[in-house]
Amino acid sequence: MTNIFKNIPFFRLMIPFVVGILLGIAFDLSAINIFVFIGLFILAAGLKLIKKQSFYTKRLFLICLDIFFLLFAINLVNKSNLIKQSSYYGNYLKLDSINYIIATINDIPTEKENFIKCQLSINAVKTNLGYQQVEGNVIGYFRKPISKDVIKVGSTYILKTNLMDVSPPQNPYEFNYKNYLFNKQIYHMAFIENGSFDLLDIPLQINKIWYYGLIIKQYVLDKLKNSELSQNAYGICAALLTGYDDDIDKQIVDSFSHSGTLHVLSVSGLHTGLIYLVLSFLFDLVDRKRKYKLLKFLLITFLLWGFALMTGFSAPVLRAVIMFNLLGFGKIFFRSDSRNQINILLVSAFILLCYNPFFITEVGFLLSYFAVFGLLYFQPKLVSIWQPTNSIMNWLWQGASVSLAATISTLPLTLFYFKQFPLWFFVCNILVVPASFAILLLALLIVFKFGIAAILVNYITNWLIAFITFFNSSKFGFIDSIDFSFTDAIFLSLFLILLSTAIQTKSYRQISFSVLLLIFWQISSLMQSYNSKTDNLLAVYQINKDHTLVVKNKTNSIINNLDSSQFAYHVKPHIISFNNSRLQVKDFNYIKNEDKNILILNKKHFWPNISQNKIDVLILANNFKITQSDLETFNNVKTIILDGSNNHYSTKKTEELCRKFGIELFKTKEKGAYILNL
Repeated sequence: MTNIFKNIPFFRLMIPFVVGILLGIAFDLSAINIFVFIGLFILAAGLKLIKKQSFYTKRLFLICLDIFFLLFAINLVNKSNLIKQSSYYGNYLKLDSINYIIATINDIPTEKENFIKCQLSINAVKTNLGYQQVEGNVIGYFRKPISKDVIKVGSTYILKTNLMDVSPPQNPYEFNYKNYLFNKQIYHMAFIENGSFDLLDIPLQINKIWYYGLIIKQYVLDKLKNSELSQNAYGICAALLTGYDDDIDKQIVDSFSHSGTLHVLSVSGLHTGLIYLVLSFLFDLVDRKRKYKLLKFLLITFLLWGFALMTGFSAPVLRAVIMFNLLGFGKIFFRSDSRNQINILLVSAFILLCYNPFFITEVGFLLSYFAVFGLLYFQPKLVSIWQPTNSIMNWLWQGASVSLAATISTLPLTLFYFKQFPLWFFVCNILVVPASFAILLLALLIVFKFGIAAILVNYITNWLIAFITFFNSSKFGFIDSIDFSFTDAIFLSLFLILLSTAIQTKSYRQISFSVLLLIFWQISSLMQSYNSKTDNLLAVYQINKDHTLVVKNKTNSIINNLDSSQFAYHVKPHIISFNNSRLQVKDFNYIKNEDKNILILNKKHFWPNISQNKIDVLILANNFKITQSDLETFNNVKTIILDGSNNHYSTKKTEELCRKFGIELFKTKEKGAYILNL
């Protein structure tokens, strides 16, 4: 670790800074008084000015720096947190009633089945004293039918609507959409009915550069859509050029994910980096003696920012452009070795986190920086292991080493967030990455009205989809449903750091530490796995208009319904936590153990042949109608569970019966999934 601090000094400063951001976000800490910073600065400056510094003086100076950056990060989070600002729209609205709001569409609208979804920037809200200028974004849903000419970027409306809180996850380990939006400073949704809004003819209310970027993005999407591209080719081209991925088929996304090439479907650091390398290569052909390094840097910077403008200033592209700008700057004025490049990489991360500390919660931000770190740190070491003389083998090894280096550095993140591992990622990336880059360049030609490029894109896309679909098999293509917790991600990250530094320094002591950490991690995982596998439980999931429940008996689990569209989002994350529990699909109506007798009524007029006076828990689904006389026969029932498949009328009738008989009623629509340990 000491060698890392010496070779990559900015890494030393980033540790307390990142810790401060995480603490500020997790615990909502208050801002630190400015006099504390002044005191720390004076103390650190005084320690640094001492001519003969002892070991303890140097340590105290570093501790002062650590505390300074830790507190500075906490203050950044406070400053960036919109809720804590006086201009936050929530300070002036009554969230449980109708409000009049002036808002502007500040992103490309997305068409859904019944709504047009868009992000709205709130400019003003009506109060008792008139309209008050405010700040903040909400997700708006305009109900169809509605003209697309009315709902477009930059349009400003006066809305009559009420703002709704985003629902938290209602099933165990389900994706936390509420927290996801919170970290983007979006706290509410608005459903806007026809006739409850008016278009305002006023000057543009959002940043002009941002607005023109979005207009260009919309122009690119329209050009691609009106070309000869197939539906699949259009979806992939739109994602590669602009980051708009709503039109890609779900099965194709799964195939890319399972082959380890999902990253190519987002306009991100990968494509920005490839464009940077191509531009750098072209300029080097013209300037072979490299006399005009600064001019080359300025021209590439201009072109990269032009690409960012075309993508509508997509957040991943902005990160990548800033990152490569700083790396290019470092190549001109500093030594171009990996240590300096990693320092510059960390400086770019520091700048972006100073601009918005909540970036650290975005998976794309983390993956892009960890991947580039892997390319700078691991890839040169991998290449040095084997240097084939054959040019083709050398090209293949270079491509495989890039993929392997990025995979090593991002492995803790990908296992934690995606719970899967593609077995053939190195083979797929060698072919898919160049193919996707070719599609990107051809898509640019389509935008500039070179129609023949669409034929090539359709051909390459068909081949690409066929290729990755071959690896979309859980038998040999990928490992799915990996139970990998946040603790596992920390252990794996520490292990990779210790092992890589041990190999670099050839330190047997650090190798010993790596082995001890690995043993401790495995013991911890075995204990967690034992607890997971020995748990017996019943789970009644909350899925709107759907009835799904699971019974787990140690290493076996039975599910009554396996609708793929609902299962992956609402149920699968909980199943994964069972730690490789074998899952069977089977319809059942009765569950019994030593303490509980549970009856499930989910089919109209169908009563299982079970003694009703023994039932403790009754589960009603699919609007099963139960009467007062029915409940009189269930004289031992203590709890009735209603899941998301019951409509409002059925729920209301059951509520009345439960009140009359004094039975506890559990509604998953209000309380989330019902989990009962058996």
